Amino acid sequence: MTTVSLPIPTSAALTSMRAAWTMRLALGFMLTVLLWGVCYFVLMGPGSLGGNFLFGLMFVLLIPCGILAGKWRGVIDPRTNSGFKSGLLVGLVSAFFNLLIVGSMFPSGSGPAEVLLWISGLFIASGLCTGIGGMIGGTLAAEDPRSIISPLGLYSAVLAAAILLLLSSGGLVTGLEAGLAVPDWPGSFGHNMLLYPMREMTSDTGIFFEHAHRLYGMLVGTGVLALLVLVFLNDRRSWLRGLCILLFAMVCIQGLMGGLRVTETSTPLAMVHGVFGQLVFTIALLISCFTMLRWTQGPGPARFIHAAGDRPLTVLLVASLVCQLVLGACVRHFQVMAENGQGLAMPGWAVVMHITLGVTAFAVALFLGIRLGSGYRRFPILRLLGISVLVVVCLQLALGIAAFFILSMRASDIPPISEVIFTSLHQATGALLLGLCVLLMAWHFRLVRPDSDRATAGLPTAGA
Repeated sequence: MTTVSLPIPTSAALTSMRAAWTMRLALGFMLTVLLWGVCYFVLMGPGSLGGNFLFGLMFVLLIPCGILAGKWRGVIDPRTNSGFKSGLLVGLVSAFFNLLIVGSMFPSGSGPAEVLLWISGLFIASGLCTGIGGMIGGTLAAEDPRSIISPLGLYSAVLAAAILLLLSSGGLVTGLEAGLAVPDWPGSFGHNMLLYPMREMTSDTGIFFEHAHRLYGMLVGTGVLALLVLVFLNDRRSWLRGLCILLFAMVCIQGLMGGLRVTETSTPLAMVHGVFGQLVFTIALLISCFTMLRWTQGPGPARFIHAAGDRPLTVLLVASLVCQLVLGACVRHFQVMAENGQGLAMPGWAVVMHITLGVTAFAVALFLGIRLGSGYRRFPILRLLGISVLVVVCLQLALGIAAFFILSMRASDIPPISEVIFTSLHQATGALLLGLCVLLMAWHFRLVRPDSDRATAGLPTAGA
């Protein structure tokens, strides 16, 4: 009897295989996040014309993502280098993530045959559309994105963006005061959370916003679990693996707090849930930063004339924004209607401290934004982050002022749409600002050193 010995993959082959799967997951997850974002606005009820346009956009998004997969076919499918197969694989990955939501679309009373038909249709439609896009991309010159971004870095960046969307949906839940619109957990009105009918997710009762927030949480949790596996397969840095384990634990705790906030009807827990979510976002951003090619393969830090004075300010800015986050959560969660029915009663101490510390944080952000935007021309990353912080902090100040005045004028228990919009934008922009400042601090430590630091002797000195 003859035996057939299978070839043992070489180290290079294993590395190529891991890179291919990581890139497939990155593009597939990115496509899923985009589709869920569009679907969120469709179900929110923008009107028949707007809804039809957005619903059509969901299918249109499959083609460009497939084209991108076709252009990157050498990484996604290194064996056959097929554009169609590359697009197909990305579409199948996206369909796998979309299993989290397809159960809510089953018609009532669906049997095993109907369920199988829905799931098969999901995979066939997703794979076919992205495969067609891959065929188009396959006619273009192949590109290797790994000279610009690592597959793991792309995936972690998409995950951070998904967490920001999760925070934004949570902000809408708070703004609409819909945190208890679905009164049970982990189920939804007695249904399995993933099988709650989408037709019952009405936006006028707040059920849609609360349940959609839960589904976003499931997507992020699945994405974090995939990140944990990818980091252990692709990166040997033990501290980075530890950071991913911490992120996974934090996401689990965050989900548990969100559920207990419903079952225990606890406002303080809701506040902690909101604050903790932004810390989860910053950890995810740091992981995306640490997996970028510029971080892992770039040159060592250069001595810089302004580094000694600017570095403490980056730390101070992050610390002040975290304090601002806590104070802002106190203002938002502990506001109640006044006993005489004339407007909202907000905790005065929190409002005063939030405004005072906000002025300080704005001044520091303004100084750093101008300093880095104009004085760090030899460090494009820091310069871009400085300009971004400058723009976002000005926007955040304007949104904060508008939100405060709108809150002050509320005259009923039902929040007006203008209040929901401005308070939710203020919360989401605050999360973005905190994330940008955390990245600014991390990259400042990575790229520059104080000019007088003896430990950097022999490193090039960058002028202003």
